This record gives sequence, C-alpha cells and structure tokens, in this order.
Amino acid sequence: GLDFLAVTDHNQPISKASLPQVEGLTLIPGVEWTQFQGHANFLGVDEPYDGPFFANDLLGVQAKFQLARDRGAVIVLNHIQDDTLPFKYDLVSLPFDALEVWNGPMRMSNLQGIGLWDALLKQGLKVPAVGGSDYHADRFGQMLAGPCMGVYAQSAGMSDILEAVRKGKSFISFQPEGATVDMRVGGVLMGGTNQWQEGLALEVSLTGLQKGDVVKLISPSGSRDVLTAPGRGEFVGSFPITEPGYVRLELWQSYMGVLPALPILVSNPIWLE
Repeated sequence: GLDFLAVTDHNQPISKASLPQVEGLTLIPGVEWTQFQGHANFLGVDEPYDGPFFANDLLGVQAKFQLARDRGAVIVLNHIQDDTLPFKYDLVSLPFDALEVWNGPMRMSNLQGIGLWDALLKQGLKVPAVGGSDYHADRFGQMLAGPCMGVYAQSAGMSDILEAVRKGKSFISFQPEGATVDMRVGGVLMGGTNQWQEGLALEVSLTGLQKGDVVKLISPSGSRDVLTAPGRGEFVGSFPITEPGYVRLELWQSYMGVLPALPILVSNPIWLE
C-alpha cells in the first residue's frame, strides 16, 4: 500500500542506482548517519558527505551536516526522545529539515518526542515533523510503514516528495491504510502560512475514523478535544481558530476500546501570523 519508501542503512550510503525499479513505488536513497550521541537520516543524495562517517567533535559533526545540506540532502533528526538512542546534540547547533517525532510503535518516547516538537512550535520555530517505522526486520511490535507519512506532493517523483517533507506538507499515520487528513485555513495547506485575523476556521477532512476516536486541536495555548467520532467513516467540517501562532491536529484512538488512547495520526501545523 505504499507509494514511496526511503531506504537507509547505518553509515552505509545507498545510491539511487543500487535501488531496484518497482512500478508504482518511488524509492528514495539515503543513509542513517549514526553516532553515539544521535542518529540522522540524510535523504535523496548518493553521497551526502565525504570520507568516513565519524567525527571527533561538534565542529566535525557540523561539517558533515553542512556538506549534506549543501548537496541537497533532506536532513531528519531521528528518534529524538528514544529511551536508549536519544538525539543528544543541541538542536540549534546543526542544520536540519525535520524532526522524527514518531518512531516505530507508539509509546512513551514518541509522546515525549511530540511534546518536544510542540514546545519548539510554541517558540515560533517552523520545524516539520516526520514519522518512520525504522524497520530492520520482522519482529514483535514492528512492521514496515508503521508509522508512515502522507505527503501532499506535486508528483510521485523523489524530489517532489522530499520537498513536501521539507515544507511540512504532510501528516503521520500509524499505518498505510490508516486515517488521513486534509486540513486548510483559507486554502492554505499544512506547512503553509496564513495571515492571522479573527474569525478564521480550520477546514478539515478526515478519513478512516473509528467510533470513539477523538480529534484534538493543538495551538500555542494547548490542546482541546473538538470531536468524538460517533461511528466509523469520514468527517468533513470546520473548527474555529481562536489565536495566532499555529494550528495542527491529532487523532487519538483506544484500541478495541479497552487500551489507553494513543495518537494514530499527527498533522503538521498551519502557521498563522
């Protein structure tokens, strides 16, 4: 059920030429730059940096990141709040394009990652969020594309998909056949900016709802529940926006109605300035 897939290995760059041709599937080359203080994906280029992966100080790490940026790689800081492999570098010290706030199965570290990301949004930093399955092999609790990204790209080409990721024109869903969202303010999509004024509304189209799912609207002042799904299906409607800054959505679900509710969809924000 996937339209695109990014393939990365730890400190082993994968070239576009080495990837197979699969009809209907856009394969994106990259590398997961891996050091003991953090991991980062460099996506879309064959050789994001020269020489070995390692660096002995922050200046060396910065040089790797800057070279990858100069060569056109989309840089994602991975599993920023992971229990065993958090990203320990100061975020303001490195160039990057997005934060992986949702890595693999939803769990406490992902909730913390979403919280860290939202704190940055409240500071006015326009940082897109991404999610990824970090799939290595079949094992309990892990599956390919759990979670995955939905992107509003101009085409299915690699450059357009990565540009949508870079600009935050995207959302994270817990699986390919999971919930989807289209949300706009005055025609402006996720990742875009609209002029703030009183009376704005968030126009929302959600699919894949289950009975009891809760839609949360998040803005600088916090989170508020705006809808509880009465049944399975879709929702098309609008929610008032009460403050400038940004607005985004999360969809929470309690599995089988018995487990604690967790996010099954996280949107990127629309900025209101």
